[in-house]
Amino acid sequence: MDVARRVALSNFYRQEFLRHIEYLQVSGILDESNQEVTDRACRAFCRHLDELCGLEHFPELAETVLQSFDALSRLSDLDPRQRH
Repeated sequence: MDVARRVALSNFYRQEFLRHIEYLQVSGILDESNQEVTDRACRAFCRHLDELCGLEHFPELAETVLQSFDALSRLSDLDPRQRH
């Protein structure tokens, strides 16, 4: 995968990931009691996302991660255009 496509893919998944995290925080599923763990996980995920996008199996991995987050946030139910 060329660098420009990998960066675009990385940016897309980073934005989606952060959108789900934000919704989980707003809805109270993630709160101050687990903020430190959430912040660490977000930083680690975002830090490694560019290199993960270069993996051959990344599309399947990303889809699984987004489906897991959507199972918690149900954002796709709120906005059917955002199906994963």
